[in-house]
Amino acid sequence: MVAEISSLLEPITEFRPGRPLVLFLPGMSGNKRQWDFVIRRLDGVDADLAYGAPVLAHAAFGNTRPTVSQLGEAIAAELTAAGRDRVTVVSHSVGAFVALVIAHELPSAVRSAVLANGGLSSVARFIDRPLRRVPGTTTSRLSYLRLFALVGTPVPPVVKRAIASREWSSRLLVGRRLVSRPALASREARDSLMEEAGNAQTIAGLWQNRHYWREFERTAAGIPAKVLFLVGGLDPMTSVADTGVMADLLPDAEIRVLPGVGHAAPLEAPDVVAAAVEDALAVT
Repeated sequence: MVAEISSLLEPITEFRPGRPLVLFLPGMSGNKRQWDFVIRRLDGVDADLAYGAPVLAHAAFGNTRPTVSQLGEAIAAELTAAGRDRVTVVSHSVGAFVALVIAHELPSAVRSAVLANGGLSSVARFIDRPLRRVPGTTTSRLSYLRLFALVGTPVPPVVKRAIASREWSSRLLVGRRLVSRPALASREARDSLMEEAGNAQTIAGLWQNRHYWREFERTAAGIPAKVLFLVGGLDPMTSVADTGVMADLLPDAEIRVLPGVGHAAPLEAPDVVAAAVEDALAVT
């Protein structure tokens, strides 16, 4: 069967009428490879799988970069046009905000969401009002700055490949606290992680969406989907407390802590993430 044609939805599996859809959303840098290990573990599920576009410049927006809200609304419109009425959105990091916009726009279609490392309340408030809301400790602030530098400093592909060739060099780049050892254990995982690095659009995207937190506070109560936050127990960016701030604003949200996991849950704990997706599909 021919896949549905969409500018913002990229099929992973063959689309079939009547089946639920699992939509995978990347973080701000647009790395869809981080989902590879999770998708393999979903082989055989009775659902269609697709990637959603990242918050980067796109032809659908005249080759300009959309805001989180613009992208979420446009994806929601395409899901409606495609007749998708049973959708589970799965996101990583900043992709959580796109997922929640989609869930807000399609309250009857998006019945569940799995947000990995998505409880970015302190980061969002920090970007919104950096001088008035400086979150956490000095260590937390340095972690934010380190992540911004990691994903926002342009790095040539050849340099990325060289860094990913060794675990020690990958660890040197990402630091000791951002991700746990499983995310760097294999060359494939390191290659995937390195795709998060070195995209100059990322910092611009964060700045462009710097006031989104206020919109989320206004709209969160209108998101009826069952939302599961997966929180890395070692994640310096999205602590349990930070995630709790977001979860408390949503009507039906749950927090699950992943011990020993940092800010790359799809790479560090793909079995757990895949199991969460399967559970979420039961809601649809």
